[in-house]
Amino acid sequence: MARSLILISSLPEDAQFAAQAAAVAGLALQSVKSPRDAVEIVAAQEGCVLLVDASTQAQYLDFERAVQEKLGLFSSRLNANHIHYISSGDIYEVPYLIQSPLFGNFVHRNFHSEPEVGTHYGRVIAATLGDRSFGTDKLVKPGTKIQTIQLKMSTQKQEAVEAVRNYLVALKFQSRMATVIANAVDEILMNAIFDAPVDSMGRHLFESTSRATNSNLDGQRAVELHVAYDGAYVTVTAADLFGSLDKNKLLSAISKIYTDQEYRVRSAVAGAGIGLASVFHSGGSFFFSSESRSKTEVTVFFKRCDNYREFKSQFRFLSMQFYF
Repeated sequence: MARSLILISSLPEDAQFAAQAAAVAGLALQSVKSPRDAVEIVAAQEGCVLLVDASTQAQYLDFERAVQEKLGLFSSRLNANHIHYISSGDIYEVPYLIQSPLFGNFVHRNFHSEPEVGTHYGRVIAATLGDRSFGTDKLVKPGTKIQTIQLKMSTQKQEAVEAVRNYLVALKFQSRMATVIANAVDEILMNAIFDAPVDSMGRHLFESTSRATNSNLDGQRAVELHVAYDGAYVTVTAADLFGSLDKNKLLSAISKIYTDQEYRVRSAVAGAGIGLASVFHSGGSFFFSSESRSKTEVTVFFKRCDNYREFKSQFRFLSMQFYF
C-alpha cells in the first residue's frame, strides 16, 4: 500500500498544490475535512505525510488538540519531519508554528502556479521520506548536473561565492538577483566554516572569531559546496561534518525581522543567524538536514525570474529535517 499525503485544507489552491506534490513524491493523496479525520488515518497507517492549513492559530490548535486526544504529541506515529504547514502569512506572522513541538516544515502560500511549485516541493517531500535526506541530488530535477567545490582554506570562501555569482550571470540571471543569491551562498558557507565547528561538549569553537580569519578546512572541518541549476531553480548546498545545528535557535533567527542596525552589530561574529533570516525574506527557500554530531547540509533555492519584484515574492518554504 502506497504511503499517504494527507491534506487538511478546504482551499482549492492547496488541493492543486498537494495533488502535484503527492504525484511527484509517489504518495497517495487523501484530502480530509478536519484534523480529527487526518489523525484517524495516521493512527491506522504507517509513515503518513501531513500537509496542514495552519494560516490561523485556531486552525493549528485544532490540529494539535486532535493529535493530543488520539495519539499524543510524542507518538511514534508522528514525525515532525513529515508535517508540512501551509500559511498565507509569512513565517514571522505564525509564531504558534515556530513554538510547536510538531514543527518540521513551513510553506508560504504564494504559489503563483500550483503545478510548477507543486512539482518543486514534491521533490522536497520525497527527500524527507527516506532514512536520511542528505544529498543535493534528491532535491533537484532528475538528471540535473551538480557541481562540487571543496574548500581547503577558509579564505577560499570568497572565491567560491564569486564563482557562483559569475555562473549565475552566465546563465542570464539579472545582476541584482545574482548578487542576492551570492550573498546567500556567502552566508551558508560562513555558517559551515565558522558556526558549525563545536567541541565534544557542544561549545562553538569559533563563536568569537573574526570571519576574516584564515584557517585550514581539513578533517572534520572539511566544507563542500554543491551547485545545481535545472533551468528554473538554482540550488546551492553547503555541507559540514559537525551536525551541530540547533533547531530552536535557527527557527528563532529565521522567524524574526531584524533592523539594519541589529544586522550590522551582530553579523560580525559567527553564530548570529541573522543572515539566514535575510536570505529567507529576500526570496530564498531553505532545506536543512542535520544528523547530530555527524553532518549538516544547508540548501538554499532561488527561482530564476524575469524581474526583481517577482524574484523577491517567489514561492518559499522552510524544511527542517533533524536526526538523532
